[in-house]
Amino acid sequence: MRIPFVPKNVMVQGDRFDFIQQYRGGGFMLIAGSIYWLLAFALTYVLNETILIKFYIGGGLLVPFLGILFYKLMKMKANPSQYSSLVGFASAITGCCFPVLLLVNELDSTKILPIICIINATHLIILCWIHLEYLYFIMVMMGVCLGMSFIYSIPSEYVHFICLIWGLISLIFGVIIHINSKIPLKGYDYQIIDKVNSI
Repeated sequence: MRIPFVPKNVMVQGDRFDFIQQYRGGGFMLIAGSIYWLLAFALTYVLNETILIKFYIGGGLLVPFLGILFYKLMKMKANPSQYSSLVGFASAITGCCFPVLLLVNELDSTKILPIICIINATHLIILCWIHLEYLYFIMVMMGVCLGMSFIYSIPSEYVHFICLIWGLISLIFGVIIHINSKIPLKGYDYQIIDKVNSI
């Protein structure tokens, strides 16, 4: 989906276009993330609270491995790119927030899931720019609003339902982005330009 505030006739560097096309807009990583959230929802009814909170905080480390697994299963291939490093840095935001989650756990463990949801959503905003895909921006807004709702409005006994909601949102958006990016940059009248070598 085209970003409304970006001109339709954008110029895209060749390596960036290749990255968007070869990684299919990054949809497979959203699908991998949805597995963590849906699994967290299911485990709510199985694990005791102490182990469950540890899974909430550390379970997100499974997502990169699930993403690699999906990447292999889908038989995707991509050239080395500076943009893959940028996506990696953006994903590291969630890891850097680990001390925040430990603090939240000490103050009020019922707020951990909404905070993780907000952190998870906000790291997607860089993908909006990288892939020129407005659905990422919509996801950011939905994730932040969802997290805030569970912090300030929805009773804490229902907090585990944020896993189900955000998991389904991630799954649906991941599938849509993966399908749409089969034809990259829909809605744009883009022009691919070669990278200019600087001296």
